[in-house]
Amino acid sequence: MEIEAQDVAVETGGALLLPPTGVLLAAGRRTLVAGAAGHDLGAHTALALVLTGRMVPSRGRLLVDGHDVGLWGRDQLRRAAAVVDAPGVDEPEPDLPLRAAVGEELRGAGRPASAADAHAWLDDLGLAGSAGTAARDLPPGVRTRALAELAASRPSVAALVLVRPDRAGGDARDDDGWWATAGDLAARGLAVGVLVPPADAALVEGAGLLTTSDLRAALGVAHAARPDDLPARPTELAVEATL
Repeated sequence: MEIEAQDVAVETGGALLLPPTGVLLAAGRRTLVAGAAGHDLGAHTALALVLTGRMVPSRGRLLVDGHDVGLWGRDQLRRAAAVVDAPGVDEPEPDLPLRAAVGEELRGAGRPASAADAHAWLDDLGLAGSAGTAARDLPPGVRTRALAELAASRPSVAALVLVRPDRAGGDARDDDGWWATAGDLAARGLAVGVLVPPADAALVEGAGLLTTSDLRAALGVAHAARPDDLPARPTELAVEATL
């Protein structure tokens, strides 16, 4: 699946909430989307809602697999793309234990959702030890992984947009951090967007955590780079040189 926002912007009350921005989400890839100076959490949330078909942009185009979303079907896009932990949209209640949040998601998906079912689901991820922990007290890595895996487990979901996973704390360089979680999900064939402030995006880049298959975008930059614009993988170059 490929979702491409071209020069999308969102205005509300006469104010520009999301500046003209281009983003590409592609199957099997992570896209790191950096915020822009002067734009708060609302801009990230608006972009996430646009990319997943839950908000119509004030301007610009949204394409799915090369087709305008108006033709492809906004309802289909909402089923295929999920927002993860967006403030005021789908973040869990602060006092809600993780097992209860899991139970709610399982119930919404029409799956068995007893406390035992939720515990078993967490146990499969190695997170059973955090089942009784309130959402606000979850370790950053656990919170992001659990909520992202829940979204990914929905039927027909092929794309995820993580909204400011940095706000839960933690470090993108950690082995169980939000950037590693995004990579694990992409490795399973999902298209994964990660929306973070400029400082966190710079940390990922500065630490050398971007691979040759990762995509980049930024709020206020109207057009996203295509995968064809990326350099070839080093392994591919090595094979060509050997031949």
